[in-house]
Amino acid sequence: MSNRVLEDLKKLKDIYSETADFEIGKNLSVKLKILSSTDETEVHTYAMQFEKGISYLFAIKKETVTRAIIGLNGKEIPEFVEELNENGIVEKIQRHSWLRKNVIHGWSQLLVDAVWNKYAILMAKVEDNISDNIETEDTPKA
Repeated sequence: MSNRVLEDLKKLKDIYSETADFEIGKNLSVKLKILSSTDETEVHTYAMQFEKGISYLFAIKKETVTRAIIGLNGKEIPEFVEELNENGIVEKIQRHSWLRKNVIHGWSQLLVDAVWNKYAILMAKVEDNISDNIETEDTPKA
């Protein structure tokens, strides 16, 4: 019974496992995924260190983009990336931390906003997919 339930629940995850690939200029392609609820919570926790207002909203966008990127230039980025620390020791750091430090740190607000917009389009597509695949007694499946 429990294996059957787990298999059925995995099907739910498949509904929102969409990704999006797009180009930024001529030299960079990006692959995005939908954030998990854990990632969404961590985005807000990260952004809380900034004052409310524009910097807070920009931190939300930037951290969302950081956590949504799973590939660059056709290559998947692993969940943990090996990097040499200042002592010359190889450390494994989470993909989003590596991206924040080495890639997105130097991006302008305009570039972050452009990638955020691509993420929003992906979210809308997934929301439509979820709506199309859920039915209740009072709202039959479309």
